[in-house]
Amino acid sequence: NPCCPGSSVARWPQLRMVNVGGSVSEVGPSGRPPSSQELYAAGRVIGYKCFDQNYDFMKCKAKDDNPTACVSEGDAVHGCVYGLFKQISSTTKKEFDALAKCLDNEDLQPHMCKAKQAAFESTFYAKTS
Repeated sequence: NPCCPGSSVARWPQLRMVNVGGSVSEVGPSGRPPSSQELYAAGRVIGYKCFDQNYDFMKCKAKDDNPTACVSEGDAVHGCVYGLFKQISSTTKKEFDALAKCLDNEDLQPHMCKAKQAAFESTFYAKTS
């Protein structure tokens, strides 16, 4: 059994993106949050493209433990991430969806999806640089 060796427990069902009105709703502040496989798929791009916003947020949090002290920095991180999802959707949707589906099918194991990751990232940077 792939879930629990030596057990009769069935494998957990995989979660799928939520359909709204027949199509997948868009990731964004007024849409839906990104799924785990979408975050994994976009993670390296987010890390590169949103580095400055994340760094400013982490510096702010290191200075002040007050939860409200870094709201503007947190908003900048969210804005960057949601902006990237919009950019991905308009430039490399096919490659991104293939990578996210692979990650979903492979239980979020990135090493199983390297070819799809390379296809997504090379296409994304070629179209956005």
